[in-house]
Amino acid sequence: MGATTITIVGCGALGSLLAARLIEGGLSVQVLQRTGEQLNALRDKGITIIGDRTGHDRNFALAAVSDDPSQLVESCLIIVLVKSHSTESVHAAQNLLSEDGVVLTLQNGLGNIEKLVNCFKEEQVAAGIDTYAAFRISPGVIGWGGDGYIVLGSLTKNRNMSWVCELLKSGGLEVSYVDDPMPAIWRKLAINAMVNTTAALAHMKNGELLDYKSIMALMRELGKEAVIAAGRAGIPLDFDEIWKIHLENLERTASNKSSMLQDVEAQRPTEIEAISGSILQYAKDDTDFPYTRTVYSLLKAIESKFCV
Repeated sequence: MGATTITIVGCGALGSLLAARLIEGGLSVQVLQRTGEQLNALRDKGITIIGDRTGHDRNFALAAVSDDPSQLVESCLIIVLVKSHSTESVHAAQNLLSEDGVVLTLQNGLGNIEKLVNCFKEEQVAAGIDTYAAFRISPGVIGWGGDGYIVLGSLTKNRNMSWVCELLKSGGLEVSYVDDPMPAIWRKLAINAMVNTTAALAHMKNGELLDYKSIMALMRELGKEAVIAAGRAGIPLDFDEIWKIHLENLERTASNKSSMLQDVEAQRPTEIEAISGSILQYAKDDTDFPYTRTVYSLLKAIESKFCV
């Protein structure tokens, strides 16, 4: 163990799934996790997946688990998977990154990159998206929600981070490298804006959404508004392409609960601000993006009941 160790900051459902795949591929994975039941479970029993993609229950031992960075070793790659509203907490991992290492955010929404650049050098930061799916069953125990892929790229043109792809691929993940990660991030934002919000409001798994014409119609409108916002941000997107990806994702992750639904059920803060709130930043006035504004207002109201 040493500089080749991968550190996951925020090992919830998705972090656990990715960690398990990387461990399965023979890589050393350690976890920086906030104090609580999840930390205790990961430290005591590792990661348990109930019904993985082969249909079996499996357990994976982590190289180390701690809420104290000084108890972990230097890492060539830090993968950030904390909720968007907790990104500032990643500054605690600064001293874990090796001199030529990379910190990679695969978080939902916008605003995470800017926060990481305040903690790390810009040339050390990579950004991307992840479409693997998992859901929490209990502390340290997750359910497999569907395989996916990762797209990532560097923030600076003068540094090629394709080696990160090769490292993750060696762990059995499907990964591709792009020169500019922002179009992929905006595509994922549009899909999150369609799926996460409606699943959380309707209390449905991803596949169940397909059975309701009214929900599908709402998701189309939410996606169209996200595409308009992306265009105003200088990122042209094709709605038809995004809608096709969206439908494929719903089928592929049919048994999965979206992260926002899991947050609502657990009465935790959601990522509504980083997702729908980010889209609303590009509205021309208070009447623009009415569908996004409606789901945003409803989820903020729900959140206010358990987040003081």
